[in-house]
Amino acid sequence: MVCILLKRLFALFILGGCLVYATKVSGQEFSLAERVFQKYQEVWEREDIQEVLPDVLIELKKPENQRLITPATINAVLADPDLLKTLIPDVSDEFITFLKEDADIQTLLNDPDVQMLLQDPEAIDEFESLLEVGSPVLAPLIFERYQTLFQREDIRELLPDVLIILKAPETQALLQPATIKLVAEDPDLLKTIVPEIEDRFIMLLKEDSDVKVFVNDPDVHTLLQNPVEIDALAKLLSVEPPLIVVSVMPASLESPDVGEQFSITIDIANAQNVAGYQVSLQFDSEALQYVSWEQGTYLLGDIFTVPAIIGTGEITFASTASGASDAAQGTLLTITFEVVAVKASPLSLSEVILSSSTGIEFPVVTEDGEIVEPPTPPWDVNKDGVINILDLTLVAGNFGQTGDIEADVNGDGVVNILDLTLVAANFGK
Repeated sequence: MVCILLKRLFALFILGGCLVYATKVSGQEFSLAERVFQKYQEVWEREDIQEVLPDVLIELKKPENQRLITPATINAVLADPDLLKTLIPDVSDEFITFLKEDADIQTLLNDPDVQMLLQDPEAIDEFESLLEVGSPVLAPLIFERYQTLFQREDIRELLPDVLIILKAPETQALLQPATIKLVAEDPDLLKTIVPEIEDRFIMLLKEDSDVKVFVNDPDVHTLLQNPVEIDALAKLLSVEPPLIVVSVMPASLESPDVGEQFSITIDIANAQNVAGYQVSLQFDSEALQYVSWEQGTYLLGDIFTVPAIIGTGEITFASTASGASDAAQGTLLTITFEVVAVKASPLSLSEVILSSSTGIEFPVVTEDGEIVEPPTPPWDVNKDGVINILDLTLVAGNFGQTGDIEADVNGDGVVNILDLTLVAANFGK
């Protein structure tokens, strides 16, 4: 069994680059421009490429330059990018630098489809229109083709987490057509490649005929290799990946007295398959002094902890476990402080990173906390922080008055002996 698995894994990586790019959509072929646009959409969306590409395309369409653009010329330019400046003097130096140093540009220019497009002014025109529109090519077609499947409740429950995993760079590196074909033949292989995939999804791949048709569609293979198209499909499905919440608890805490200690927790919610965390907490060092921290109960198994990094007004914690937690919520850690001064101050989270057991980072939203000042006691009538003769004098001066006034210490609507007694009982505090 182990030998069979190893052979399949070996085949996965050998076959990954060998399958032909899928071009059929609903019985019709993609145009050359559509193929090139879709295949390298992430490259076209790069800001540095967008700055130089329009001018480059203008130069490439000129008749005098079209005569020079042949596969042999393109290969010669790839071997010696400075040659392009000789052939097309108006091309920008920045583009020459891309040819020399940028692996993405080198890859796409070695693509036969790209070389064909560069020799066809009409295809370049169509390509330019696609760039201006910027709309994905595959997502709308896949959405329409499998709309019934996408409306199923079990699929919609699983889809958000699956989309997160499929977009991760580590997963994208494996999502070649050959990989998907092997997984379609042996769904258990997917669990070996991407351990955080839910078992329910594996069962669908094994037993559900509609899902099998979907996974064996060459256009789906192509879409799954493009995070931009995955995002577009998610929007069409109105599927938003669930965000894990990391929060300070309690969200608001009344400051204890100077010298007293208190604890807060950093909690996690909406979680699944989290195996490690990194959290920084900012606090007011004029109000609080860090004392200690303890590991929470969320992580399971053997836990490796990085020593806390303690700075002025900031602490950073990091821990990872031998296995991923299947709990949806829990406590990551508990932090203890001592009060230096009683004052309002924030407890702010930053640089929060949550990781799966395979190093995939999960999207996360944070919720900060705060320390608030204790309310002023009503017997501090003049609100100066101390109960003394001034407060007694204010009550005595309003003796017999009614209504909503500060001297009505007990709030019964009239200033009388009861109010005066409360102030006297707290005298000197």
